[in-house]
Amino acid sequence: LILEDCAPALVAPCKSKEEMTTIPIPGIKPEIFHLLLYYSYGGKVAEDELKANARDVINAADTYGVVGLKLEAEAALLASTAITIDNVIELLLYADQKNCALLKEAAVDFFLGNLKESQKLSFENVPSHIMKDLMAAMAREKTESDAGSDAIDLSIARVSTLRKKLHDKGLDVDGSREAMIALLGENS
Repeated sequence: LILEDCAPALVAPCKSKEEMTTIPIPGIKPEIFHLLLYYSYGGKVAEDELKANARDVINAADTYGVVGLKLEAEAALLASTAITIDNVIELLLYADQKNCALLKEAAVDFFLGNLKESQKLSFENVPSHIMKDLMAAMAREKTESDAGSDAIDLSIARVSTLRKKLHDKGLDVDGSREAMIALLGENS
């Protein structure tokens, strides 16, 4: 029951065996899988462990649907990584691949804060759908001075705002910006 709630993708391999046997877990280091199970059974992973293993934890948590751990590891990665002109494209692509919306937003914000330096980068390998995030960030930057309004335009809202609204409604807080906006739209 605990795994069904915290790591749904781990349940099927465990149920498919009638007797105790070894279940292969490819591509995940044993110590990372230990953290995944520890978290799934109610443990709190230390911040320094999350920072030291953030990408491995994100990959494992994403694979096995341990959303809370993935979000904590994403926050730890963001807190422990200085976004620079040298790593911003790589971080953006990783964030897009793993649906790490907060990391993706930080990378896009970096572009906006460093427009002159960003012009030197090659965007050849950046998927075109990321332009929506860039456009949302530009629109948000323009309208953030209107913070006194209760009405929030979800299409340009910060990831933290979208996640809070989803959480308040008891909905899944993981996913891309577009998925979060769509889910809020379906449940408004």
